[in-house]
Amino acid sequence: MTLLTKARSGVEGFDELVIGGLPRGQTILVTGGTGTGKSTFAMQFVYKGAKVYDEPGIYVSLEEKIPSVVRNASAYGWDLDALQKKDKIALIDLSPAVAGQIRKIDVTDIYSTISSQWKRIGAKRIVIDPITVLGLQTESLLQLRTDLIRFSSMLKELDATFLYVTEIPEDSQGLSRFGVEEFISDGVVVLYYSRVGGLRVRGVEVRKMRGTSHKEGTFPMKMGEGGLVVFPTGKLPKLS
Repeated sequence: MTLLTKARSGVEGFDELVIGGLPRGQTILVTGGTGTGKSTFAMQFVYKGAKVYDEPGIYVSLEEKIPSVVRNASAYGWDLDALQKKDKIALIDLSPAVAGQIRKIDVTDIYSTISSQWKRIGAKRIVIDPITVLGLQTESLLQLRTDLIRFSSMLKELDATFLYVTEIPEDSQGLSRFGVEEFISDGVVVLYYSRVGGLRVRGVEVRKMRGTSHKEGTFPMKMGEGGLVVFPTGKLPKLS
C-alpha cells in the first residue's frame, strides 16, 4: 500500500481543513465567483511552495498576461521575478489572444509546454489558470470532458500536484463554469465572497478531496497584505 503524502498549500490555516495539506499527485479544482481569490490561492500555492517549501512550481496563464500576473503578485510582497531567475518558478503565457487574434489552444500543446518546463526546473507544483478557457474553445460539453480527462491523465505522468482554476457564474448553483470540471478533479475547493447582512464575507469550503478526510463546512477567510488566510476553528453559515 502506497503511503499518501501531502503538499502544504502555503495558505495559512487551510491545511488544517485537509488534515495536513493537498494530496500529492492529484488534480485540485479551485473554484468560485468573481473576486473570491481563486488566482490568489493558486499563486500562493506556487509561490510559497518555491519560497518556503523548496518545491519549484509552474504557473500557466491561459488568460492574464505574465507582466500583469507578476504585478498583482507583488501587491502581496511576492517577488516572482527573483524566483524565476533562480529557476524556482516558471511563468508560462498560453493565452489564446495573440496580437489581436484568437488562436486555438490544444491540451496536447499545453502539456508539451508544461512537460518541458517541468523537466527544466524539477517542478512539484503546477497551476492552470483558468481551465475555463478550454471550455470556451470546445464545441460540446462531452468534448470538454473528454479533453480534460485526457489532459489530467497526461499531467499525472508528471511528479507534481496540480491546481485547476475555474469560475462559478453569478447566480449559478453549480460548482464550475461548465458543470464538468468538478467531476474530472480529485479535489474541489470552493471560495466565496458573499453578502451576510450588510457586509461581504470571504469563506472557503472543501467540497471533496480524494485520498484524505477533510473538515466539512464553510470557514472564514481573509485577504490581507500577505495573501489569503483561513480561520479553521470558526464556521460560517452556508454561503453562495
